[in-house]
Order: sequence, then C-alpha cells, then structure tokens
Amino acid sequence: MERAVNLPTRLDYPIIAVGDLHGRCDWLTKLVTKLRQHPVWPHAKLAFLGDLVDRGPNVRETVQLVMDLLAEKPGSTCVAGNHDWALVRAAGLNGPPSERWQKHYRDRYDHYRTFESYLGTGFPIGRNGWTANLELLKGAMPAEHREFLAELPWVAESDGHVFVHNGLSPYLDEPAEVQLELLRRKRWDGYVTPKLGSGTHLHYNPEYPVWLGADKTLSKHTIPAPGRVIVSGHVRVDEPDVNPIRIRIDTSGGIDPPLTACILTSPSSQPEFVFSE
Repeated sequence: MERAVNLPTRLDYPIIAVGDLHGRCDWLTKLVTKLRQHPVWPHAKLAFLGDLVDRGPNVRETVQLVMDLLAEKPGSTCVAGNHDWALVRAAGLNGPPSERWQKHYRDRYDHYRTFESYLGTGFPIGRNGWTANLELLKGAMPAEHREFLAELPWVAESDGHVFVHNGLSPYLDEPAEVQLELLRRKRWDGYVTPKLGSGTHLHYNPEYPVWLGADKTLSKHTIPAPGRVIVSGHVRVDEPDVNPIRIRIDTSGGIDPPLTACILTSPSSQPEFVFSE
C-alpha cells in the first residue's frame, strides 16, 4: 500500500483516536481487527497520538502498519510523541542531528528495541560510539519511515476535539489559542515565555516542547482548549480518564495491554472505548 504523506491536521467525524503504540504491532493488529467490526469504521478517520517507537519489540512493523492504515483511510493522521521526536532529532531525520537530543535519547529513552527492530541488534557491531550507532540506525530505516516520522504534525484538530500527545501548558504566558497556533506551526523556542518560577522556566529545554512531553503534568493538568476537549496520551493510565476538558487513553505505555481506541462520532458525543484485549 502507498505510504501516507502530507498528513492532515484537520479531521472530520467520526474519529477513532488510538493511544501510544511503542512498537506493539501485535496489540494494534488486535485492536484494528475489533475496530473493523464497528459500524463507524468504514467512514472513520484515525488519529494516532504518537509514540510509535521504542520500548516494544516491533517498532519497524508498527511504523509500517500505521502508515498503511493512514493510507487506507485518507483524512487520517498521526501526531508526534516525545519518543518519535527524540528519535527524529537524535538521528537527524529532519536535518542535522541535535547533540542535546543525542545525549538525551541515549541516557533517558528505552531505545534498545528501536535499534533491534531496524538493525537486528540493540548494540550495533563494528562501529564505535553512540553517534556512529545513530548513523547506522538512520541508514537502516527505510526512507519512507524516516520521512514519515520527521514530518509528523504536533497537533490535529476537529470541531470538538484537539489531538495532542501531552497537553497545553498552564506554565506559559501564552493562552491556549496561541499555544495551539504554535503547535500548528511546529514552533517552540523563541516563541514562548515560561512563567517565572515554574518548572518549565527552571528546567527550560529549547529543543523539547512541553506539549510533546517535556512536562508530564500537562497530561493530567492541561489548560482547556476553548470549546473543545483535548485527547491525549503520554502518561499511562489504568483506564481511560475522562473529564469535561480532556480524555487520556494511554492504557498500555507499550508495557502491558490493553491498547485503547477512543471513538468520537461528533463534536459533542460521549467517547466510546474499544480495547485490544
């Protein structure tokens, strides 16, 4: 199937949002099998909430399956998660690699399975040094996978919902609408002003937008998107977590099933959940 390119950031209903995948192609396959039996499937658009890579055993297959599903269902999309962004910046999938992200990805991310999936080993043989290993990883990734991950939007929207990996920040001077515009434009450093004394101010990272995951508290304590409900992942929850301003659906974290899908049939509809297990 042809790969998905130019991912849309505006979605029509019905929409099926899918939580963090983390290389669990097996769980996604089970989930899609169930979703295909649901009455909304033929007309639904998909919204993957990011974190396709790392942690799980089948990263390459997961990325390919997501691309195939997006191509099967035009008008569907996938937003970037922090693990996707870390890989993109560390391996230089969208330009020169970032030294900051190379160190961050090495020290703080469970990247072993991503290397293993694309290279056949978590510790490449015959090349010395972490930077060289990242070059090997990049070279082993199909060009369409590199391009797909590099071009993931940071946000997708519909009339009643906002789909983002983490959330909107109460620790920036910019209100929700300005933050959303920056997400649409994929802008961060030089465009935001952290509130003095906040964690975002004290631990500011010019290369790591809080909306993608730098501040985990946003998952639970996002500011509202006026007139819309935020749908997100990033922080694992035991079961779908719903309140009037947000829906959180990362029930696996790539560690244990189930993987969760959230079906939204209209801007004001109550969410319906489907689980892989």
